[in-house]
Amino acid sequence: MYAVVTLQDSDEVMVVASNWLSPDKKQSYWPPFRSTEKCMEAVQNRLKSETGGKTWEKLNISFHKEYVIFDNAKEGQKEMKQQKERSKRGFGILKRQRLENTVGMLKNQLQTLPPVPPASRTDDKEELLQMLREIKSMVQENSAMLKKLLKDNTDSEVPSSSTSVPNKEVKTNLNLPLKTFEDVNNIERELNTAASRKKMVKYLSMLGGFGPKDVIKNIMQRILTDDLAKEFNWQGRGDKKPFSKLILADVIRDAAVRPNLIRVDCENEIKKYLSYTADRLRRRPREQGGIGPEIPNVISPTPMDDDDELEEIWKLFTD
Repeated sequence: MYAVVTLQDSDEVMVVASNWLSPDKKQSYWPPFRSTEKCMEAVQNRLKSETGGKTWEKLNISFHKEYVIFDNAKEGQKEMKQQKERSKRGFGILKRQRLENTVGMLKNQLQTLPPVPPASRTDDKEELLQMLREIKSMVQENSAMLKKLLKDNTDSEVPSSSTSVPNKEVKTNLNLPLKTFEDVNNIERELNTAASRKKMVKYLSMLGGFGPKDVIKNIMQRILTDDLAKEFNWQGRGDKKPFSKLILADVIRDAAVRPNLIRVDCENEIKKYLSYTADRLRRRPREQGGIGPEIPNVISPTPMDDDDELEEIWKLFTD
């Protein structure tokens, strides 16, 4: 028999052999094979949970349903993934609706402010200036609130932005990106221990991204220069080196796994990234550019005299 479960660490929905489950169905053995195909073959053949006399690692799981036939279990896995995806989309829509409602409220506050007459040189100029300062303060507060809402919304929907900078504590001592085959050999030697692999996975997982393609692109760009990437393809066909044989390939898949990116999808994105290297090298001279503009401040913090301040605030309501 076969069971559909969710791996708690990665939130992946997987099919496992029922004989791998613990009696309380809260844990499952998982084969240590790097190849996705070998893992699925082990599941389908319901292999004994050991290799060379060594018992496989146990993973914490959430059990969903059991099936007699493997193909039926695969269908159940597909349905569970679709259900999770629909739930995530529904949550995202609610978040956007709340954001839109808040933005609309802020706009209404600005529109309902009392009309402000042009600045004058009369005796009540100081009183008018004080009123405009209060309005200016309100606008600044609303602007800050809007920026925070936009940031919170982005953080909630995307766990790590594509421009995030990894914590210095987990930075590797290697000089990335790798430029030569000697650099590749060096990193393979460093990744021979479980501790160094875990450190590299943590480092790469913090690069983030807005989808499967973006996640893999950010990791691959940090790992390899395009001049070195063009020497690889996934299987090593032709005169290329096999990227799939590297320990580094397995580290990248572990680092990229998240709710919207399972290992199989990750592998496919790596294949695409390597196959498009020649195109990137051809386009590179045309793709030089800077980082997009930040959200500007609503009110300039530059010191100004009273008349300039009056004119600056008045522009908020006349522009």
